[in-house]
Amino acid sequence: MVNQAKRGNDLAAIHIAQKTLGLSADDAQALKLGITGQASSADMTLAQRRRYIAHLSHLQSIQQGQPKPVYTGHRRALERSIGDDSDERWSKARALWALLAKAGQVQHDTDAALTAYVKRQTHLEAWRFLNSHQINTVIESLKRWCYRAKVTLE
Repeated sequence: MVNQAKRGNDLAAIHIAQKTLGLSADDAQALKLGITGQASSADMTLAQRRRYIAHLSHLQSIQQGQPKPVYTGHRRALERSIGDDSDERWSKARALWALLAKAGQVQHDTDAALTAYVKRQTHLEAWRFLNSHQINTVIESLKRWCYRAKVTLE
């Protein structure tokens, strides 16, 4: 009985936090998959629900501007993940994108343009929703693009 009450409270907290953040159903599902490996809150274990609630809480604090994150990139707060201050993979993708722009292969050397490319490649709205495999796929596709365009990786 106690576990059912905890589960109900967790599910309510998840629903409220997602609504507060303005996440669409698709974004929420993708975020759940990325954080816990489950597409539905109802299918999560207690530990997965707590991890997801902590992530949503962190996103809310960023959105409200409470503790200013160390990372001050150009992406909107909802596009960033918890570890962006040390997200070397985003930095690598951003560097490859800048090389392609310098070589004239990309028209706009902006985070928004890179995010749009990531969306076309993965069908996910933001970098924060990608799992490790998808991130590696994006980076490798950028490397192959550099190779085809004969852009030297510095």
